[in-house]
Amino acid sequence: MDFSNYLANKLINTTTRQVPFTPPTKVWVSLYTTDPTKDDTGREVEGATYTRFELKLSEPFDGVSTNENLMQWNTATTDWGVITHMAIHDAEYDGNMLYYTPLDVPKNIEIGDQFQITVGNLKLTLS
Repeated sequence: MDFSNYLANKLINTTTRQVPFTPPTKVWVSLYTTDPTKDDTGREVEGATYTRFELKLSEPFDGVSTNENLMQWNTATTDWGVITHMAIHDAEYDGNMLYYTPLDVPKNIEIGDQFQITVGNLKLTLS
């Protein structure tokens, strides 16, 4: 996953300029139908049953952490479109994007479909 500009700036400031940064207590995964870019300018999914999903990450090993929970979004009651990217945010609504990445395979979510990420398949890698 790539760093957002928001997180990159916070990390540089806190590690080299001694500017305090309070990390979020929880993080959420959001789904996008366009590239969010480093500035979070993409189009996040909208729909009656869409919400961000709380992420529980494993303890990192060699710079890699994976999701510990099955992430199963609500069944779509409207077409969500083709999901091309996902991101990690510091708030359930609005907030700041921390990381983002394209999906390996975009997924079209139509009425009745349910997007999911099985345990261990979301990998946050810092190298």
